[in-house]
Amino acid sequence: MTAEDQRLVAMFESRDEQAIAEAEKNYGGFCYSIAYRILQNVQDAEECVNDAMLRIWNAIPPSRPDSLRAFVITLTRRLALDRYDAHHAAKRGDGQTDIPLETLSGSLASAADPARTAEQKMLREALGRFLSGLPKDTRIMFVERYWYMLSVREIAEHHGVSQSRVKMSLSRTRKKLENFLMKEELI
Repeated sequence: MTAEDQRLVAMFESRDEQAIAEAEKNYGGFCYSIAYRILQNVQDAEECVNDAMLRIWNAIPPSRPDSLRAFVITLTRRLALDRYDAHHAAKRGDGQTDIPLETLSGSLASAADPARTAEQKMLREALGRFLSGLPKDTRIMFVERYWYMLSVREIAEHHGVSQSRVKMSLSRTRKKLENFLMKEELI
């Protein structure tokens, strides 16, 4: 954790309300871009960032995250995905925008299934094993696309490669992931 993150966590732990403003100053822009990429709506993205800041306030203490940046980004992303699901539940699969990896969980247990938590944990662990076995550039492109929701163009620019190379890499990686999850009997 950076010194700045440690300072912010200490502010949250001491219930200093300025911590929210500073966390938003440090991470709000990046969180907004992630939420906007998922939701494609300015107001919804702003609300997700605000909700994430409130959740951080409520979570620290008792939680003490290892990485405040990852904690904030994960909260924002989950809130945006929940909001997306609420707005688009009936439209899923009708040619809408790519949904991140959470769509794989649809192949798992239903929300009412008490085993869902255990299966999601198994999926997360399997995904971690899968990603750790990928070449670094392939792994980074995959995470940038399906975690940070960057466009193919943005990924291509970031890596200095063509968009077609990024598309092919993502397509092959998705296919490898599907085969891996089938082998692991998770889908």
